Amino acid sequence: MTRHVSRWLLAATGLTLVVVGAGVAFVPQAFYAGYGIAPADSSPLLGELRASGLAVLAWGSLVGAGAVMPRLAAMSALAGAVTMLAHAAGRALSWGVDGEPAAGLVAAGAAELLLGAACVWVLTRLPAGAGTERPLGPAHPERFPAS
Repeated sequence: MTRHVSRWLLAATGLTLVVVGAGVAFVPQAFYAGYGIAPADSSPLLGELRASGLAVLAWGSLVGAGAVMPRLAAMSALAGAVTMLAHAAGRALSWGVDGEPAAGLVAAGAAELLLGAACVWVLTRLPAGAGTERPLGPAHPERFPAS
């Protein structure tokens, strides 16, 4: 049961990151308009947004991979936890420094906090040593005598 829940949580977190990353990377004007933000028609700013979007998309792919490849579950859960909790912390920092954000950004921060905590939960439920095994066995079996 826990394994299935963990897989679903990694899949949900990965999909969220992929969708957000794709939105930021490929349609930043439309994506941010949903939050009431209008990025200027500035090539440097749009370039920065697109670069960050592709990074988030890549992290989402890594997190989602753990849902379908059990040997990646620990790394995926760690990547999801760090990515989501860092985003949530960044929103909290901005709220304190820049003032109250739009309601949509508060909701996004809550979702990031929830998914980040879910990834931490997945990490705590994985068996000891999960993800450390070699998928095809040791490269040099003579160096690893049977115990």
